[in-house]
Amino acid sequence: MLNRHITIILICIFSNLLNASILFGREDYCSEVKYSINQIASRLFDLIDSVEICSVPAESFRDKVFSNLKYRSSRLKKCVRMVQSGNFGFDCSRELRKTLRSQGGDNCGSELENMNVGFKYFLELSLKYKTCLAK
Repeated sequence: MLNRHITIILICIFSNLLNASILFGREDYCSEVKYSINQIASRLFDLIDSVEICSVPAESFRDKVFSNLKYRSSRLKKCVRMVQSGNFGFDCSRELRKTLRSQGGDNCGSELENMNVGFKYFLELSLKYKTCLAK
C-alpha cells in the first residue's frame, strides 16, 4: 500500500518535471511524454489487474464468466492500450467513471482509489501526448 502511494507521488513529480521541460524548450519533450505514458500505462495495468483480482461477480452476472467490474476493467485496459498507440477515439475518462461505479468492487476500495489517482495523471499526460502527435 505504501509502495503504491510512493509510486503515485513519483509519477506526479515526474509529470511536473515534464511540464518544466516545456518552459526550457527541450526538443525531446514529446519523446519524454511518450516514455511517461508508457511508464504510467504499465503501472495502470498492474493496478487494473489488482482490481480484477479482488472483484467478485455481481448478482446479475453470476451466470457469466466475468463480473461487471472485470468487464469494465478490461475495457479500461483496451483504452489505455489505444492511447499508448496514439489512437484517441476512445474516451478513457468515461470508461474510468463506469469502472468506478460498476458492481462487484465492494472489497476493492483501496485498489479502486489507487487506480483512480493513477488515471488522473495518465489522462493529463494523454492530453499532452495528443498535442505532441498533432504537431
